Parts: sequence; C-alpha cells; structure tokens
Amino acid sequence: MLASPKTQVSTQYDFLIIGYGSELRGDDAVGPRVAMAVAEWQLPSVKSLAVHQLTPELTVDMAQAHYVIFVDACGRSCAQTIQIDPIGVSKSTSDVIPAGTHSNTPSVLLSLTQQLYGHHPQGWLLQVSTECFDLGSQLSSTACQGCDRALRTIEQFFKTYRRPFLMGQASCMKSA
Repeated sequence: MLASPKTQVSTQYDFLIIGYGSELRGDDAVGPRVAMAVAEWQLPSVKSLAVHQLTPELTVDMAQAHYVIFVDACGRSCAQTIQIDPIGVSKSTSDVIPAGTHSNTPSVLLSLTQQLYGHHPQGWLLQVSTECFDLGSQLSSTACQGCDRALRTIEQFFKTYRRPFLMGQASCMKSA
C-alpha cells in the first residue's frame, strides 16, 4: 500500500540499488544479479533490491534514499561496456502512471515518488550490455563482464558521492 500524497518520510539510507529484469531470461537477469551482489556487501546506508519489474510500490523505498541507481540489461544496442546516465523527472503529473500499469520506467517512478512524497532521490540508470535473452539460459560472457564492470561502477559511485561512507572498509568487490 502506498502512503498518502505528500507524506513525510525521513531518509533512512544514502543509496538504493534497484536491479530489475527476469531471472528466467538469460542476460535479462543482469540487473537482479548486480543488486544481489551489492546486498552481499552488507554496507551501512545501502539498500539493494532485486525485482522482476519496476512497480509503484518501490516509491516507498525510493522516498527514503538520497540516491537511487537502477540496473538493467540494455541488449545489443549498447556498446560492449556499461552506461550510467542521470534520469530526468517528468514535470507533468499526467505522465506519472497510466491506469492499470504495473511496470514502469525509472523516470516514471521518480516522478511518482515526487508526487507522493514531495521529494525524490537523485536517480541514475546503469545499463549493462547483454546478448542473449533465451529462457533458462545462463548469463553470457558479455553479461558476466558487464556485471563486474557494473559493480566497480557502483563501488566508485559510493566513493564519489559519500567518501566517508567507505573509509577504512575493505574492497567490496564480489563477482556476481
């Protein structure tokens, strides 16, 4: 259940990682795999969620974070690397959520968070290059390399946006 509009929610963590995609469709599982790896780091002030799709219920967690990174597979249209881009927020409330929709874009969720809570975290979309979305297949070598790069990017993001946060901590890199 979503909170009532403009409900005040205090920030409980600095970073929210939302990895999304189907774990049954080969490389589409790259987002959830990255999110699960980040969760294994067990870092303070970081929450990491692996989800099948982006639903309005995620706004509750988003309203409690300073920064959110959405992690998704980007298919063959991406270069053989990862991409991280800031996410713009729609200014029109009519663009927020079409009736009956259960899956949304990161931009729509940021807009909905703004509409419901009066604020939203800064958002980024981290896309991982992939090649195979067959049912039941394992991650391709491209997606595995992308997972490693995504984890290094997230680790660097943590250091850049909250340097004291990781001071004295051992490297958090773990392979997905």
